[in-house]
Amino acid sequence: MKNEFRSIKEGFLIAGRRLKQAKRQGMGQAMVESLKITGKSFVRHKGFLCGLLNVLAPLGALALLVFTVQYWNNLNYGLVLTYDGQEIATIQSESVFEQATEMVNQRMIHDAKGEEATVEITPAFKLSVVDESRYAAASAVCDMIIKQSDGIIEEASGLYVDGELIGAVKSSADLRYILQNILNDARGGDTAADASFAQNVETVSGLFPTNSVMTSDQMRELLTGTEKDAVIYTVKAGDTATSIAQAHNLTIAQLNSVNDGQIGDVMHEGDLINIEVAVPRLSVELTKTETYEVALPYKTITQKDDSQYTDYSKVLTEGVNGQQQCVDKVTYRNGSEVRRENISKQTLQDPVDKVVVTGTKKRPKSAEPGYSTGTMMWPVPSLHTITTYYEYRWGSFHSGIDISGSGAYGKTIVAADGGTVTAAGSSGSYGLRVQINHGNGLQTLYGHCSKLLVKPGQKVAKGQAIALVGSTGNSTGPHCHFEVYRNGSRQNPLNYVR
Repeated sequence: MKNEFRSIKEGFLIAGRRLKQAKRQGMGQAMVESLKITGKSFVRHKGFLCGLLNVLAPLGALALLVFTVQYWNNLNYGLVLTYDGQEIATIQSESVFEQATEMVNQRMIHDAKGEEATVEITPAFKLSVVDESRYAAASAVCDMIIKQSDGIIEEASGLYVDGELIGAVKSSADLRYILQNILNDARGGDTAADASFAQNVETVSGLFPTNSVMTSDQMRELLTGTEKDAVIYTVKAGDTATSIAQAHNLTIAQLNSVNDGQIGDVMHEGDLINIEVAVPRLSVELTKTETYEVALPYKTITQKDDSQYTDYSKVLTEGVNGQQQCVDKVTYRNGSEVRRENISKQTLQDPVDKVVVTGTKKRPKSAEPGYSTGTMMWPVPSLHTITTYYEYRWGSFHSGIDISGSGAYGKTIVAADGGTVTAAGSSGSYGLRVQINHGNGLQTLYGHCSKLLVKPGQKVAKGQAIALVGSTGNSTGPHCHFEVYRNGSRQNPLNYVR
């Protein structure tokens, strides 16, 4: 092989000198000399050239095959659709034709005024190399198929809701105007609110059977109307079939109809039943921001006073709720709230904590039932508001003090001091009342009680529960009427208790 290459190299040098000499004699002589040199070289190196060709030929064929495969793979193929003997469109796949057929059937069924009708379409397909820009969409193929039919057709704009054809009108501008008005009405003048349809609403312009095209007024009436829809209702305590039917504008027969006749006289709380309600044909979701204020509840802080007995309680600071401003993003569907998300909270006023002082000191053992300490405690430890003092009122003298406050009814009344119960029962204008003799000429009376906890003759200790606050007798609201007597004469109670 090495000698062969050396021989070829020497042959090229000799051929070059001979061609140079031949050119001096003219181009014709140079061509003749070239042919002679080529023929002699092929004969001389025939074996080598044949071996080289046996190697290069398969490689060239392989390269050609690879090129061919890549070439055809890079081409775009399409299906040429033939209908009624005419080529009507080029589509990317059979699924496009299936979509177009569905659209045709929807339009034609709409034309059939509710009858069960379908259009039988038998297509023919031919595979072809095409420019992908020539692919036709399903809506365009639908128009072409309808155009090939014998029916009367016209250009219109169809409204599809969740893929179902609702109807068509001649003007696409009218259809967009109707849809926009529905959204505007849902906003109710709130230009900042965002309104959108809850369903997938799509308008498609194309060819429709003339009989399926309605007027804009008919389309507006159709879209703003309602339709019956079944929803699940959870039976509440006290519900009856009649009350549920009346609440939803249904008859008992209609309620039974949507429940397969299973509605009986006896209904149980938590039962699930079907009811029919009127819902808009187009559901609108309205999203807007709402600003409102809420109360920030105050805390109650209890302070201990070692100098006071355990039955002592006094409010140092009344609690005051704070105020907080909240901003929420709220979504309504057909007027009913479906989602709420808080955006921000801002404290406008901090709450003021309620401070209450209570005693921690235990009373001495001398405070036994029937034993009088000589001093009086506040008769209603949990209430400290005096609504009427020891004074003239409404043309007569009010002979005690009225003690009340928030949530007064049922609060505990205690004996202001130890002693013996001399009366416990109903007594005219006092209602239910308790009277205690403390000795040393002192007596106390507790009126308008809701419940008595002691009996006549019973000995009680200072601070012992004797009754509950009420509003019996001549009373306008729950309170404790408290009186103090010294030697049978009424005294100002505030001279004895604080």
